[in-house]
Amino acid sequence: MTNPACTLDPFVKLVTSEDLTGDAKQIFENVKAANGKVPKWMKAMGNSPEVFVHFFRLFKTTMGEGSVKSLLKWKVAFRVSELNKCEFCVSVTKTKLRCMGLSEEEIAQIDTPVNETEALVLKFAESTTEHAYNILPETKAALRKTFSDEQVVELTAAVGLFNFINRFNDSLDIFPDLT
Repeated sequence: MTNPACTLDPFVKLVTSEDLTGDAKQIFENVKAANGKVPKWMKAMGNSPEVFVHFFRLFKTTMGEGSVKSLLKWKVAFRVSELNKCEFCVSVTKTKLRCMGLSEEEIAQIDTPVNETEALVLKFAESTTEHAYNILPETKAALRKTFSDEQVVELTAAVGLFNFINRFNDSLDIFPDLT
């Protein structure tokens, strides 16, 4: 069921590329050329161009291919967004996972991992989201055994990134489009 708050306008104005200059304007134009539109979260964050530019770069770096496969990071993003009940990010991550080849059934079963490594990563993502101050020592030990420090940092960055963007979207009333 759709949240009735979805009909609200965002808490801040949604900027356009005409409102921007420099790198922020260029990012907007590139995103629009590639996707046909600029997402609402970007239009909201564009109210602070410097924050937007640096966050966008962090987002691209974190979620792109690195020492951890992008697909696993997007599964983490989906799970974090589900835990935080961020309708906008659940919608976006589902779309991204579909584009990466996952079926609706596979997406619906992300909380039932396909292997032990994925189970560990999702447990870490859940623990970090729910109580980062108190992650079980055995979870950390398993991470250390399974992943390099670079990979642990990359996974933690993906978890933190989506905890941030979930809070950003929800607090500013950024909901999925109803159409």
